[in-house]
Amino acid sequence: MAFRQLINSVLRRLREDTIPSDWSGDILDATDVGDYQQLISELVNESKQVCEDAWNWGDLRTIETVTTAASTASYTMSNLNNRSRVLQVIDDTNDAVLTQMSDNSFYNYTYVGTSQTGSPTFYRMKGNEISFWPTPDAVLSVRVHAVQPQSDLTTATQALTIPDNVVVLGAYALAVNERGEDGGTLSDAAASRFSQALTDAISQDELRTVNESTWYVG
Repeated sequence: MAFRQLINSVLRRLREDTIPSDWSGDILDATDVGDYQQLISELVNESKQVCEDAWNWGDLRTIETVTTAASTASYTMSNLNNRSRVLQVIDDTNDAVLTQMSDNSFYNYTYVGTSQTGSPTFYRMKGNEISFWPTPDAVLSVRVHAVQPQSDLTTATQALTIPDNVVVLGAYALAVNERGEDGGTLSDAAASRFSQALTDAISQDELRTVNESTWYVG
């Protein structure tokens, strides 16, 4: 579902005027989009982030490739950001699965005693930067299996990646809460509908994976 459709779906539930179909640019620059419609667009993006952070959606998963250099421990993955989640790291060159390590362990291993080089056995994440220990001593191809949330929607035709129904219900719940109550539908009821829909959507997406059924829905 496109951004304009998402916004209008929420607006219809609120019995508010929808955005005209001729809007095609950035919503913040659109002269025919009102303040309340822009507020709903913000709530759509807020709901989108909540849903994206609740589960490692299959449609958000990607493989990033890091090519190491001898004597260099840390690398920036420009396609990832601070909302990204790393699921697995594989040294494709040596057919080895790397284990994640804590900051304390990484600093201890790196700075206490004699520094070591070789084929990495551990990795450490800091934002979109990945570091390896031991420090690579050769050119290696490392595959990073990650979840990359979609950037905020801004233009009318941008398509949502994750299930649209849960994002609409989440944005509606936020809008109802902002109003206090909407036509007899209490905020708690709207939030409950959203929570159940999100749980169901996660359950359906989880069927495409194995042993990944632990999640939290607030």
